[in-house]
Amino acid sequence: MKFRFTKRFFKPLGRPFKNRVIKPIRLYLQYELAKGYRYVLDIFGKVCFIGVTGSCGKTTATRLIADILSKENYVQKRSHQNTAQYVAKTILSVSLRHRFCVSELSAERPGTMDKLAKLLRPQIGVVTNIGQDHYSNYRNLESTAAEKGKLVEMLPADGTAVLNADDPYVFEMRKRTKARVITYGLSDDAMVRGENVSCVWPKPMSFDICFAQQRFHIQTQLLGEHWVYAVLAAISTGIAAGVSLERAVEAVETFNPIPYRMCPHQTPDGVTFISDNIKSPLWTIPASLDFMRKAKAERKIVIIGSISDTPKSFYDRQKVVIKQAVNIVDKLIFVGEHAYSALRARRNSEDQHIMAFGNIYQLNSFLKDYLKTGDLVLLKGAESTDHLQRIVLSRTGDITCWQDRCEKQRFCEDCRFLRSPALPVCKD
Repeated sequence: MKFRFTKRFFKPLGRPFKNRVIKPIRLYLQYELAKGYRYVLDIFGKVCFIGVTGSCGKTTATRLIADILSKENYVQKRSHQNTAQYVAKTILSVSLRHRFCVSELSAERPGTMDKLAKLLRPQIGVVTNIGQDHYSNYRNLESTAAEKGKLVEMLPADGTAVLNADDPYVFEMRKRTKARVITYGLSDDAMVRGENVSCVWPKPMSFDICFAQQRFHIQTQLLGEHWVYAVLAAISTGIAAGVSLERAVEAVETFNPIPYRMCPHQTPDGVTFISDNIKSPLWTIPASLDFMRKAKAERKIVIIGSISDTPKSFYDRQKVVIKQAVNIVDKLIFVGEHAYSALRARRNSEDQHIMAFGNIYQLNSFLKDYLKTGDLVLLKGAESTDHLQRIVLSRTGDITCWQDRCEKQRFCEDCRFLRSPALPVCKD
């Protein structure tokens, strides 16, 4: 009994020391070790390092690049986890047998790209787009472009910059590097060009790709026409690394959607959920709604959780979404702490297909009776705060965790509390 009390008393006291002293020292040593090992790889290995940045589409582009390059040789990759800590881990996991290392790079705040680019020192730099992610740290697109463009500036003269020709901020970065430049996009300015892009659910996205008098039709497994830019970025990177266009197309056609990024889930009762709830900046919502507008389904339902990265009030955010979605869907539902602001944002009191729920438990109770076979449901929110995936998981088995403010940095299906007794929460 005495031992239990002592352990319970001293363990919390050790946490501040561990977080403030031990952890920073460990991360610093890991960073310095990775920096030194990176120079060793230059001397004894022939590894081509590739860095991928941008406001959205980084993870999909990174994994697509890795799949394309794996057709040629051994590849080490790191996606989604994109801070200095994880980039260092990625470098330390590279061996002399690897030919390529692909890493996603974050620029969540000013100054981070300097540290990451100097650590990775890539031969190929990829920029997907410039948007309003991390608005609180940058405030405008010019500042965001200035930070992410540092990746291009640090490329060696014999390296390659892979840039989005349709994004003016990214296209302008070609002037900031001495490296070779390969551009991609849908415009005539692009060297690797996409044409005839189409995605009408239940069919996934398809398009034609043109490069150097070559033309191929690509049938992807991805949902939403906006993914064409991630695919073009990946294929352009493959070309820069020496992969033939034909081999790159083959890899793309077998690539499956990444969880929480326009990923489909068919439940036993015939309802299809499209999970697009990894994050939800206001500027990305139109692309998801465009997919729903073109989709063919019995009924179309859109569920909106958090809306982030904008100076607008919650009321104004929801008003923008309502204006964009109101003529597209059969039911538009907002959920969360600020959801009821949407009811004030309705154009008139007759807009009964716009609903709001204070928490996800209430919403799930409503959906159990409302949804039916043939429905197409889009989940748009931030998994770190909303955990909307529980709506899908509850239709394949009972779950017990309905907490509104879960701070665990993991996906719901990977959480041990999902189907075990949880702390009491308000369900009313």
